[in-house]
Amino acid sequence: MDTLWIILAAVLFGALVATALWQWRTIRLLRTHQRRMAELLRTMEERPALMQMAQTPADDEARQLIRHRYNLVGELLAAVVSEDHERCNAVLDGLEKLVADPAVFTRQLRLIYARLQPTMMSRLLECGLTEREVDICCLYALGLNGKAIQQYTHNGRHFQHVGQIRKKLGLGEHDKNIDGYIRDLLR
Repeated sequence: MDTLWIILAAVLFGALVATALWQWRTIRLLRTHQRRMAELLRTMEERPALMQMAQTPADDEARQLIRHRYNLVGELLAAVVSEDHERCNAVLDGLEKLVADPAVFTRQLRLIYARLQPTMMSRLLECGLTEREVDICCLYALGLNGKAIQQYTHNGRHFQHVGQIRKKLGLGEHDKNIDGYIRDLLR
């Protein structure tokens, strides 16, 4: 009889451990998914502007880029609302492909900001920033910080470039950070 209770207790304990591990794995996957979604949902703030830009005349390349991003945001919204994880993963894969080549992505980002934020782009160009420096500013406008930009662009001299950008923008040592300055230009 004692052996039966020991076996029953071991089976019950095993079931509890398996259930706990399954719940832990599910929670971990959900948190990872939520973290990725939170980063990507931030892009949804640009949806109204993208919709407006897709309906106004613009040069063909910028219009295609805006329409593509608009469609990705729409797909992401549909996947989140429908809780379709496979669809969501497909959209995330599309977004990863979109940013896979930093040189291409930053050039496209510059074109989009030229259409969506002409005031910001005019200010940057008036200050004499090079294309590379404008690209860096566009990445700041997207919401990245300096460390993330350095890692994404694989540019070990990023902070030297930022120093040059700050000088050209007329920002002193004790003025606000460049990301705050760029965000102010977006307003």
